[in-house]
Amino acid sequence: MDYKTFLEFVKNRRTIRAIKPDSIPEDVVAKLIEAARWAPSGFNMQPWEFVVVKDLALRTAIKEVVDRYRANDFFAMEATREEWQGSPWIPGGHGEFALPLAPVFILLFGDTRRNAGLPMAARYTYQKWYSIFDSTLSNAFLYMLLAAHSLGLAAIYVSATKYPKVGGLIKGILNIPSYMELYDMLLVGKAQMKVPPKLMRNKEEMIHYDKAGDEEFLTDTQVREQIIKFRAGNVGRHKAADPKRGRK
Repeated sequence: MDYKTFLEFVKNRRTIRAIKPDSIPEDVVAKLIEAARWAPSGFNMQPWEFVVVKDLALRTAIKEVVDRYRANDFFAMEATREEWQGSPWIPGGHGEFALPLAPVFILLFGDTRRNAGLPMAARYTYQKWYSIFDSTLSNAFLYMLLAAHSLGLAAIYVSATKYPKVGGLIKGILNIPSYMELYDMLLVGKAQMKVPPKLMRNKEEMIHYDKAGDEEFLTDTQVREQIIKFRAGNVGRHKAADPKRGRK
């Protein structure tokens, strides 16, 4: 693949939150995982484990855990947002974005036992081994996202699973042992909507050469202006994908 083709590919990849319940072939799921397992990993320990959930009862149970968290803890915390960012994200006004019941949930776990293979200096320094562990799993997850895009699938990562209460309940539903750490969950299926172009920062403002002092970076005011703009766009996309609003 030449660079121009690659760049267009990554520029067109988007997170699509509105996913149809229609099933997708098993070989397509296998392709996502096949791509992910080739991701780079710290000291080639390959700690990833993929739990593919297709059973309706299990998917529904996981969905209920995530939706319950979002309906309570998430919006309660959003109500404390700083005033300069605009109105807080509230259900009804900005959309509740209930988790779509996609046909396939792929949960990426990391086997903490494999950290025993890291160099001793990293193995016995918590910050170091966890940084390697977390970065390794993020590589595999990104490969799955890119593979889904290459196959024309809609995909969304469910970051709520990173919260201990949510992740713990999901592990209980799936009977996952304690030494497995849940990195994130990917929902994949067929897209139910098109997404607008992605808001991007100007390239010139984020590239710096050699030393870069305070004058090289945006001012506090400029950063705040971007936060307001990007946040509004992202909240709007969640609102459009909210199934309770009847959007297609």
